[in-house]
Amino acid sequence: MTQHAKNAMPKVVEDCHELLAWIIPKLDQYPRNRVGRVSDSVTRRIGAAHVGLRYLATLNKLTRPTWLFIFVLCSWLPGSPAYADSVPPQAAPTNTTVAKPKSAVSQYEGCQLADSQAGPAMVAIRPAYFQMGSPNNEAVRTDDEGPQHPVTIPRPFALSRCEITVGQFKQFINESGYQTTAETNGTGCYVLNADKSGWLQQAGSHWKNPGFAQTDAHPVVCVSWQDAQRYVQWLAQRSGASYRLPTEAEWEYAARADTETARYFGTASQCEYANGLGQEVKSIAAKDTILAACSDNYVFTSPVSSFKPNAFGLYDMLGNVWEWTQDCWHDNYGSAPADSSAWLDANGGQCDRRVVRGGSWDDVPLLLRSAFRGRSVNIANDDTGFRVAMAL
Repeated sequence: MTQHAKNAMPKVVEDCHELLAWIIPKLDQYPRNRVGRVSDSVTRRIGAAHVGLRYLATLNKLTRPTWLFIFVLCSWLPGSPAYADSVPPQAAPTNTTVAKPKSAVSQYEGCQLADSQAGPAMVAIRPAYFQMGSPNNEAVRTDDEGPQHPVTIPRPFALSRCEITVGQFKQFINESGYQTTAETNGTGCYVLNADKSGWLQQAGSHWKNPGFAQTDAHPVVCVSWQDAQRYVQWLAQRSGASYRLPTEAEWEYAARADTETARYFGTASQCEYANGLGQEVKSIAAKDTILAACSDNYVFTSPVSSFKPNAFGLYDMLGNVWEWTQDCWHDNYGSAPADSSAWLDANGGQCDRRVVRGGSWDDVPLLLRSAFRGRSVNIANDDTGFRVAMAL
């Protein structure tokens, strides 16, 4: 490549990103013939940036083969979203090891980096384009899961391979001296009552005492949204990396892992992939509780990564504990961002309630779905934890 070509590349890449952003939705409008399936596959792999409005008038007159040619050409230019996934993430800090999805490289072994001081093991997520929310015909769908809408993941990010563990959270507490919401509010964490028929806020219950036995390998619970924020701030400060909570859109894309079924494990047994309500609680569950037909052997939380991961190599994206996201609660996806950014107070967002996703050990199978949404005020619950994201 000549020096002139190298100097011209940034402008070419910038224009191509805008082209891609407009072409991707156009490709999705066509029937799924052989070429359509190819375009879908590439679309999910590379995603796009924001729409370049000045190209709308001209591109609208182009034929689909021309769109495809530009699409593929732009996708593999240096600096494009697809190209970025094929080279080492230069922005990643030197003390952080990032594992790519299972289809790209071997999975990172374990949920903690080899150097215990370095933080949680992370999985790199490629830019992508996907349908967020549930279709109208999905069983037990709720209105807040719609309307189903296209979302782009415009740039790569990383997500912790596992939910943050008791051991990882303990390191944060020991180094920072932080006290959690449940420890300082005088009323404690919401935990199961004595006869396991409901929940109550119990003084003296917190992340070290959630009402059931946990080891350092279990996901931390009884942490509020504020507690999760303080953890990611501490992790970012000590590592120099841009740690944060995932947005709701990032969470759902990572959970789905390129699947369109209600659960990323399809029709496989829940107990192979998730810790939810199964036959292990039959003796103590209410008679009308619809349990999984199998037993996962855990009445409460299970050690992280006890079950099979999804196709991206992420564990416990459904079940075990609910996971905090960055987003404020909205009653549905009307006017939701199309670029996977956090949806905060715009459009009537209720920021006194934050979105939680994934379900937990105390949820029935019907709720353990990739599109199911929960919300919580800034309190601590014995079924709620979190995982972290990181900008790349």
